[in-house]
Amino acid sequence: GIRNLAASVTDNSDDDDEPRTGWLHNTEPKYFTPANPSEGTSSPAMKRLIIEKMKDYRNHRIINPPAIHPCADNRRMMVTEHKIAVPLYHVDLELAATTASVSDESSIVTVDRVDGAFNSNESFQRPTIDVYFTITELVSNTADERFFASLADLAITPRQRAEKYLQRQKGSSIDASRMILYLQGGPGYGCAAPVSGLSLASTKSSWASSALFGDISNLDGKTFERVVLMDQRGTGRSSTICKQTLQKSFPDLFLLDECASSEDESAGLQLKRAKVAKAVTEATEYLAKFRADSIVRDAEWIKAALIRPSIAPTAMEEDVPGDNLPQPWGAALGQSFGGFCLMTYLSAISHPPKMCLFTGGIAPMNTPLREVYDRLWLRVKERNVRYYEAYPGDIAGVNRIVKRLLLQESDPSQPPVKLPSGGILTARRFLQLGLALGGSPGSSFANIHSVINSAFLNDNDDELSGAFLRRIDHEQSFDDAPLYFLLHESIYADGPSSGATNWGAHSSYEHYASTNPEFDYRVTSKSDETPTLFFGEMVFPWMAHGDFASVSQHGMQMLSESLAKKSDWPRLFDASNMRKALGSDTKSPKSKAASATYYGDMYVDFNCVMKLIQRGGPLEGVKVWVTNEYQHSGLRDDGANIVCKLVSMAKGSIHVPS
Repeated sequence: GIRNLAASVTDNSDDDDEPRTGWLHNTEPKYFTPANPSEGTSSPAMKRLIIEKMKDYRNHRIINPPAIHPCADNRRMMVTEHKIAVPLYHVDLELAATTASVSDESSIVTVDRVDGAFNSNESFQRPTIDVYFTITELVSNTADERFFASLADLAITPRQRAEKYLQRQKGSSIDASRMILYLQGGPGYGCAAPVSGLSLASTKSSWASSALFGDISNLDGKTFERVVLMDQRGTGRSSTICKQTLQKSFPDLFLLDECASSEDESAGLQLKRAKVAKAVTEATEYLAKFRADSIVRDAEWIKAALIRPSIAPTAMEEDVPGDNLPQPWGAALGQSFGGFCLMTYLSAISHPPKMCLFTGGIAPMNTPLREVYDRLWLRVKERNVRYYEAYPGDIAGVNRIVKRLLLQESDPSQPPVKLPSGGILTARRFLQLGLALGGSPGSSFANIHSVINSAFLNDNDDELSGAFLRRIDHEQSFDDAPLYFLLHESIYADGPSSGATNWGAHSSYEHYASTNPEFDYRVTSKSDETPTLFFGEMVFPWMAHGDFASVSQHGMQMLSESLAKKSDWPRLFDASNMRKALGSDTKSPKSKAASATYYGDMYVDFNCVMKLIQRGGPLEGVKVWVTNEYQHSGLRDDGANIVCKLVSMAKGSIHVPS
């Protein structure tokens, strides 16, 4: 398994044929002296060598010629698609894990430079993965047009295109304070693409258009020049995690997919079981490196690639006057899980974004996982009530579908309802359509209603329509984004004291269903008048038992169970560091922050948020706008107005909260 994993991680050589190895075996960081010990890492020659090695290691590429699109005010914008290599496991995280194993110290040690430990040949042998991001910027004049046209030269390589892009500044680096970073929700989904997924058709068509067209500015009053959209590691085009890639990296994980239930305990089968067990351990530790603590460090690597491509990680301020001072992002916007990542940014990075903007994304730190889900199930129930108030006729329609599926499941003579994706449509999977209930009623409610209306071929029989089955596959994307299934509950695992997640949502549901019949779809579906509750943003162990084809069979079942039982998760949040970054105690903040907190949010419990932003709380320094005008999808529904308000709040130019 490990040889295949090593072969799957990104190689940074130009011809892409030399894999990096050894990440699992090196349990302690190694530092060796330079080739000429008398020079040390501070000599000019060694710094030049480290700069070149870092360029090779980072392997910054613009993978396609830039695309130019018309946009608002008869303007044009350019979108460039970038990839860089980042460490699979960041050095400071490895050091923290080693320290935690021998110390009771529980605080997170903030890091100044995430590439600061790259000061020897061995450090550049660390395995890497790719992180993909786009940069959107306006075409302002004819000089811009000529420059962007030069990047479209098909004769240059992706790496040469990236070098040319950075040389545009003519000796000065890109200004980090005039870039805004977007951290998307999830975890497990790639970022929205400019134009197709994030409109720039008018100055108010999205939060990104407000940023580029000057409706918002940084803390210095300057407009933002670049919007950076990052596919978080393992999602989109950032070394995607899916069943296909796991099969390539950990083939032994799937050895028993076709014979796991065999009663033949031959020596060959026992050997396979041992190999599967080893692969499960390796894959679990691999996926543990795809959480928020790594994501924020990837963002810092992106920033370093853009603003200091020719400065050695070991350079001192006196070596490069001004250029090696802290250069945080001008702003970062965190939607949903992206806001959780911002909390990790404030906890772990010494110089976090100068403005942190949260939209429906304050993590319920300090609240036990089981309590989080106990609270969320009640919020899901409330959204169900609102849905059925909007579409009362769907009470009978939903129950008809559930009864039809339960009958199929209970009759051994009936084949399962197969979906085009290969999964099985069970009653429980159907009820997972409720994941979308937390959007604005005008769109999310109407969409669910249209799915229900398409269920049967006609009103007189119970044959499910092909259109309905295809819609189910389309609406439920766990097959395409298995990280959401595998790592979702881990976003609440804040250090070893949190313990294992142990399918918290499932155990909470089982408790409610056993004590309150209105939560049990097997009971409620028997009546045409009793509403059956859809599920919410929850994952369940049974999803790997055939309901979703790409996360099912023995290997994926074992992997999901291993992640659910993992109890040594590193810490994600640090209350003291957040208070310090936000200036709650010192009154000299490194970052100013504002949050749109949705009172009726189905995905983030309002009361858990309030505990964190109160006086003395870790997020006391965040200015919070509480509203029931929007649901969790507020950023998509009215992003320009929401972000403009948050920026004004962060700057103190409006009195919110009043």
